[in-house]
Amino acid sequence: MPPSVFLSCLAISIFLELLFPWPIIVGNELTLFIIGIIILAMGITFMMWGHGRFRSLGVNVPTNMPVSRLVTDGAHKYSRNPMYIGLISIILGLGVAVDSVWILISVLPMTLYISYYVIPKEEAYLVRTFGEDYKKYRNNVRKWL
Repeated sequence: MPPSVFLSCLAISIFLELLFPWPIIVGNELTLFIIGIIILAMGITFMMWGHGRFRSLGVNVPTNMPVSRLVTDGAHKYSRNPMYIGLISIILGLGVAVDSVWILISVLPMTLYISYYVIPKEEAYLVRTFGEDYKKYRNNVRKWL
């Protein structure tokens, strides 16, 4: 489940940051904090836009539950994976805000896991479930942004 991988990546990177602090070093801390909070807020907003649309339509959010409908509007009009973009943006924003290279590095395993394990399985399921409708959607909307 992506949220558990998200939390694992975040916990490991925070642990590493506490043991072996590794600051970004560029810019001053206030600027980094402001930029990080903006990235984090944008990620949460985009993720919740997609999540909220699922909920309003009665579509299951957890990836291990069946979907009842193909959602192609709202945040999903701009990305096939707004909730994953949100999770990744939260880690990026937090890493910048607290000036931690370790947290920024943790985006890599999270993104690789989502890109090469989660999304291919989800997309195969969506093709089986929605057929041509999903294929058209996939051809017209980017995986990320």
